[in-house]
Amino acid sequence: MAGRRISGWTAFLLVLPAFAFFAIFYLGPALTGAYLSVHEWNGISADMEFVGLDNFARLFNTERFWSALAINWIVALASIALQIPIALGLALALSRRTRATSAYRSAIFLPQVLSIAAVAIMWVLIYDPYSGLLNKLITVVAGWFGMGPVFMAWLGETNTALASALVATTWYSVGLTTILLLAGLGGIPPEYDDAARLETSSQVQRLRYVTLPMLREVMLIIFVLVISGSFGHLVGFFLLLTGGGPAGRTELLGIYMYQSGMRGYQFGYASAISVVLVVIVLSVVIVPVLRIARQRLEY
Repeated sequence: MAGRRISGWTAFLLVLPAFAFFAIFYLGPALTGAYLSVHEWNGISADMEFVGLDNFARLFNTERFWSALAINWIVALASIALQIPIALGLALALSRRTRATSAYRSAIFLPQVLSIAAVAIMWVLIYDPYSGLLNKLITVVAGWFGMGPVFMAWLGETNTALASALVATTWYSVGLTTILLLAGLGGIPPEYDDAARLETSSQVQRLRYVTLPMLREVMLIIFVLVISGSFGHLVGFFLLLTGGGPAGRTELLGIYMYQSGMRGYQFGYASAISVVLVVIVLSVVIVPVLRIARQRLEY
C-alpha cells in the first residue's frame, strides 16, 4: 500500500483544517487590516470614511514614525550582533553530549518556555531602581571601593533604556538561537571536521572554513527569525518593559501602532502602520527564505 496515490478530495480534506486556521487567524485579519488602512475609523462607531492613501501620506510625514522605524532597526541589528556570537559560543561549548551539557541545554532554553509577560516582569523587577537585583549587586561592589548605594533607573533613563531592554530580550531569545545552532552543528558530517583537523590544528581556521560555511542555512533561518521577531513578538516585550519610553527612546513600530489604535482610537491610521510593518518584514526576509527554499530543492 506504500505506493498508493492519494485522491484529490482526500488531499483537500487533509489540507482543509490547516488552511481554515490560516484563513481565520492570518489571512482574514491581514485583509481586514489592509481594508481599514484606507479608511478613517475610531473603532467604536459604525461610520467609516474612505480616505484612500491619506493615512499612508500622513504616516510618512510623521517624525514619530521614522523615529520608531530607526529604533526598530537598531533593535533588529543589535539582536543579530548579540545573539549570534553568544549563541555560537554556547553551541560550540555544548556540542559534546554529556550529562552536564544536557542540563545546560535545558537551562539555556528555559526562557523560551516562559511567557513574554513573565520574563518582562522579571526584568522590570531586576532593573528596579530601589529594590532591583542589579542595583543591589552594583551597590555591593561599589561598597568595596568606598562608594555609596546605587539607585540607577535602568529602564527610565534615556541613555540606558534601550541597552537595558536589549540585554533582557537577548537573554530571552538566545536560547532558541543556541538550540538551532546546536542542531546545525549536529548535522555537519564528522569526516569534514576530521579532514580539517588534518589540514590545520587551528580551531579558529576550522571554524572559519568548515563550521561556519556548513551553518549557512541555519544562519539564514536565524536571520529570518530574529528580524521578524524584532518587528513582531518583541513588541510586547518592549511594551511591558518600557511602554516605549522614556521620551520614545524604546518605541518600536508595533508600540506606535498599538498606541495609535488602542489609545488614540485611530484604527485606520494604526492599520496603515501595520501594512507598512508587514511590507518591511516581507521585503527583508523574502530573499533569505527563497534562498533556503532553493537550497532545499537543490539538495
